[in-house]
Amino acid sequence: MKIMVTLRILYLGDLGKFDEQTDQLMDALLELDGVIDPDIAASLSEGLVDVTMIVDVEDFDAASAAALSAVRTAIHAIGGWTPGWNGQIREAKVLTDA
Repeated sequence: MKIMVTLRILYLGDLGKFDEQTDQLMDALLELDGVIDPDIAASLSEGLVDVTMIVDVEDFDAASAAALSAVRTAIHAIGGWTPGWNGQIREAKVLTDA
């Protein structure tokens, strides 16, 4: 089943580099297998980024795990770090073929 998942992430780096980092994160997400139609919305002044993607998995638990893993992988791919990982699932919903 296809599930759309949105995660909220707090950026802990230099906010002056945040815009560039979100562009790099989007590029990294587009390269990952298993991630469908990723999108990013960010508050550049607050260092918050919402990452939305669709994953094709069996259930909500698998969707959460897949989305968290994908975002963490993308963060590492651009040279970021994830100590005390603070990604939070904000929303997950099943998509239909209606």
